[in-house]
Amino acid sequence: MLPAHLAARLLEQRRAQESAEFARQLPLYADDAPFPLHTDPDDETGHPLPDWTTNY
Repeated sequence: MLPAHLAARLLEQRRAQESAEFARQLPLYADDAPFPLHTDPDDETGHPLPDWTTNY
């Protein structure tokens, strides 16, 4: 059985390694956004936003 301070240090190291591996796998940039950035409510291709003042 490990002493508490050694177990805490090992756990901290393991978490740091896992988060570094996770961050390494993230893309540095994305060419295609997963959602449309500029949507006009009057645009034919997009869905218009609901009018909350009259339709509630």
